[in-house]
Amino acid sequence: MAVDKKILHKVRALLNLAQNGGDPASNEAQSALLMAQRLMAENGINEVEVRDSAKSTPPKEVLDDYATEFEKLSWWKKSLGRVIAQNFRCYSYLNKCKGYTRLAFMGLKEDTEIAIMAFSFATDYIRFGADQFMKAYRKDYLLLHGHRLGISQQRGVRNNYVEGWISGLEAQYNEQVSKEGWGLVLMKDELVTQTYKDMDLKRGQSPQYTRVNTSAGQVAYSKGYSDGKGFSSAAHGRLR
Repeated sequence: MAVDKKILHKVRALLNLAQNGGDPASNEAQSALLMAQRLMAENGINEVEVRDSAKSTPPKEVLDDYATEFEKLSWWKKSLGRVIAQNFRCYSYLNKCKGYTRLAFMGLKEDTEIAIMAFSFATDYIRFGADQFMKAYRKDYLLLHGHRLGISQQRGVRNNYVEGWISGLEAQYNEQVSKEGWGLVLMKDELVTQTYKDMDLKRGQSPQYTRVNTSAGQVAYSKGYSDGKGFSSAAHGRLR
């Protein structure tokens, strides 16, 4: 079944608008990732009308493309890549060279393109949320303790917030998949699965969830979890 290009273009336009439209905390920004997933899943469930029935269905095309440049890839980007890949019918993997790493997605062309855009937008939103949280947390810490939070402590607090954010987003995705019955719809295409298997990636090239220093306890994690899950919850309300 051919993918309706109008639907694909709508998803692309939505993510691009949210990513480049200013304040990541706006309602439009909050709705981008979940709306993209919803449109993609519904496109897989429902019959899509082919605009030109005279033309044959184009062959499936697998796209293997990078979501980041070579860099000292943060643990949380690897974790986020895993969550995005699972919910957009793709695989994520790591490509390493001379101490640097880049994150890639591989799936059907349309799915991979959407996953890369979703990853880019989520990355911006996580940074925004973490910056806002840390600004308030440092201020409260100074008032309570009479001295500033150390650099290593700040890193731990921020990591804990980000870890919670990604877990919250994953929880919301899982709830939506369960509620809508999208388990089979979000299964990867057989061609994608076989292509990934043929790549024969070495151990360590598949992103793993990495637990980091969480010196701030549950405060930062809980706030991040709420923000990550609320990101999708706000979107779901606007889709009704």
